[in-house]
Amino acid sequence: MGYVKLTSMSFYNRLGVRRVINAAFCLTDLGGSRLSKEVQEAYLEANTNFVEMKQLEEKAGIFLAEITGAEAAFVTTGAFAALSLSTAACITRNDAEKMKRLPDTAGMKNQVLIQANLRTTFDRSLEIPGGKIVPVGTVEKGCSQDEFEVAINEKTAAIHYLAMLDSVRSDILPLEKVIEIGHRHGVPIIVDAAGQTYPTERVKIFIAKGADLVCYSGKYFGGPQSTGFVCGRKDLVDCVAANSFVGPGGWIGRGYKVDRQEIVALLVAVENWMKMDHEKERLKPAVKKQKYIINELNSISGLRCEGQPYSYHVVGIKVTLDKSPEETAAVIKRLREDDPAIWVRNQRGSGFLMNTLLLRNGEEKEIVDKFKSVFK
Repeated sequence: MGYVKLTSMSFYNRLGVRRVINAAFCLTDLGGSRLSKEVQEAYLEANTNFVEMKQLEEKAGIFLAEITGAEAAFVTTGAFAALSLSTAACITRNDAEKMKRLPDTAGMKNQVLIQANLRTTFDRSLEIPGGKIVPVGTVEKGCSQDEFEVAINEKTAAIHYLAMLDSVRSDILPLEKVIEIGHRHGVPIIVDAAGQTYPTERVKIFIAKGADLVCYSGKYFGGPQSTGFVCGRKDLVDCVAANSFVGPGGWIGRGYKVDRQEIVALLVAVENWMKMDHEKERLKPAVKKQKYIINELNSISGLRCEGQPYSYHVVGIKVTLDKSPEETAAVIKRLREDDPAIWVRNQRGSGFLMNTLLLRNGEEKEIVDKFKSVFK
């Protein structure tokens, strides 16, 4: 690929990058969130001066700890990094020699227990610093209290728990029980709460339940996608910091650098998120767009739309097509390849899900116009 000369007005246009109408989700593939004007201004203001990053991290941690109700907090480069550094903290504690050895954890407490039916691709974050994942129970039958009790041994460094507050499943051992078991054996609990930011009580609920380290993603607060934070027990958060890019043992966390601008932007985003009237500022406008799209698209032959209530950062529209799964996939592919591209969530089969929560004013009309041209 040759040199690209940047000459036109928009950098996206200058680079030949298509605009995307995000009717999907706050996806990593689409850049996460949309920063508010206040968050952008905070970012630019932070850019004007240099600061000591260790001091900024310390003060940012105090700021976030007060908001979350935790003893301490630390800003990271996303929830994945927060989980990795949390695992490193539980393995090494305050042992500087162990920190230098990571990811070589031979001879250390390095096992991280996970319920077999609560696995995700993000579990790899626990392996980065040398954690050894131990699934407990089975995917088919779930996990029992007795199985968890038996799985804990002298090599157990931590227990990982994926927060799923919008899902009620009888095959999952609840967090309260996991915490009770772990603490009885002196094993800390790491909670992956990446997107559990609304209702805002979720920003405090896991700490209140007794979790030791809780990891969040910045994009779900309306902050930069490349930010996140971990909050929890001070002794463990101090170990997170020690393993990080500002820590004396920060070898494993050296690559998880976060800019001073990003830290300040995240703090403003979190503070605003907690104070925001979400019903007025986010949900009502999204529902209005939802109803408009449903009303317009239901007039199209071969396509049916129905609204879905708010769930996990989604004000949804379920779209069902009178097409085969293969034809539906082709429609989704065509929408993504147009300019502007329209991203929806593929639900498999002959349908897909749209989310109006991230649409700018006017984009709901662009969606309707595009669908009418595609299905004419």
